[in-house]
Amino acid sequence: MRTQILTGATGLVGEEFIKLFSMPRHAKLIIVARKHPDFNIPKGVEIRLVSDFFDRSLLRAALQEGNEMICCIGTTIAKAGSKESFEKTDVGIIRELAHVCSELNYYGFHYVSSIQASIESSTFYLQCKGRAEAEIQFHPFKRISILRPSLLLGKRREFRFGEKIGMMLTKLFPFFLIGPFKEMRPIKAETVAKCLLYRAMSDNEDTLILESEEIKSFTTLSINF
Repeated sequence: MRTQILTGATGLVGEEFIKLFSMPRHAKLIIVARKHPDFNIPKGVEIRLVSDFFDRSLLRAALQEGNEMICCIGTTIAKAGSKESFEKTDVGIIRELAHVCSELNYYGFHYVSSIQASIESSTFYLQCKGRAEAEIQFHPFKRISILRPSLLLGKRREFRFGEKIGMMLTKLFPFFLIGPFKEMRPIKAETVAKCLLYRAMSDNEDTLILESEEIKSFTTLSINF
């Protein structure tokens, strides 16, 4: 049985990923988080609390028994309070997770990044996402998945002003999202979660960087689950 570790469980994609375990599966899911999610967790899903993701001894203990990391960790600069705090979460924690997972010989690391993420981006947010991607690819995981979704659709438990504006604009002007702007089309968080699950349950040994429209193609594939 494959054991998947989920970090970032309280985010939109993380919660959708948990829902995929609402029925008995031939896989085990362990949530590693700072606090217990404030929503119902399916029976059989284990929760391990870690007070400090930068304490490698604590993190190593929490990640024991896993072999596939599902990383949905991500915040915003507004929520973090500063660029420094944002960087600590969106780059620093990913760095720690990748390092410890590599030490524990995880087969795969699957990460939800962002559309247009690039270490060379002039936008701080996208640059940090690109750096997080690089931290993961530095390690010799057999399977690496980097998903770069555009605007996520779903019922988020926290309010994000930018996402609300983006949703309104895409509903008002959907005809603009064609041609070179096709990649900006919103994507369901559920679709991203299903892609993560497919990759985590596959036996492929490769590195895939999937742009938003490419992520959608995985919903038509069967999952050995």
